[in-house]
Parts: sequence; C-alpha cells; structure tokens
Amino acid sequence: MADLPIALPCTGLSNGTALWADSLPIVSDTSLQHVVAGGSALHYPDDVRLANRTGIVRARFVIDTLGRVVPGSSIIEASTDEGFARAVCQALPRLKFAPVIVDGHKTVAGLVHVPFTFRAER
Repeated sequence: MADLPIALPCTGLSNGTALWADSLPIVSDTSLQHVVAGGSALHYPDDVRLANRTGIVRARFVIDTLGRVVPGSSIIEASTDEGFARAVCQALPRLKFAPVIVDGHKTVAGLVHVPFTFRAER
C-alpha cells in the first residue's frame, strides 16, 4: 500500500465550511473503532473483484458521539487501488462505528484512522 503524496478528501465541503479536527482526541488503537452497523454498504468493486485482487485503504475521519462519520471529514490517506478508495468513500456515510471512549467511560467525538481490507473470495 502506498501513502498518497497528498491525502485526498472523499468529498469537498461545498459550503466553504472548514472542519477543524485539531482539538479532537486522536484514537491510536483503531481496533476499537470497528463497524457496528451498515457494513453491507462497503462493496467490493466489481472490476477489481474480477481481477481477483486484494487491497487495503487507510482512511481518516471524525466520528461523532454516536459513532457516525461526520460529513466532510473523510480523507483517504493511503490505498492500493483507486477502486477500493472509492468504495470506502461511498460507504463511510452509511457506516456506524463504535464511539470513541475516553477514560473508559466518556463518549466523545474523535479523529480516527481506520484500515479497510478487501480480500478476494475464492
């Protein structure tokens, strides 16, 4: 997987609003940020499935206190294939993650870095 020269946003904010994530806690243990709902929204791209390729995408985004991805916060940091990156971008608005927990009990909005792995079925 290659890091992209510049992290690419999934979509730009059309209203010119900037999303500031500087003050949010950064989650270092991404294993805690697993998908808890909407996993069927993440589709294996047909063109790479036919080629029987596997891949990974590393995405960075903000999740709110309920575990939803904050619109406009999604950035693809690295990807093995553009098709996989597109699939992640399209699925993120419909995915729900385990919320960020601080000090073992407080649910907060947080900036997460999550890997998405695509494995070809045989």
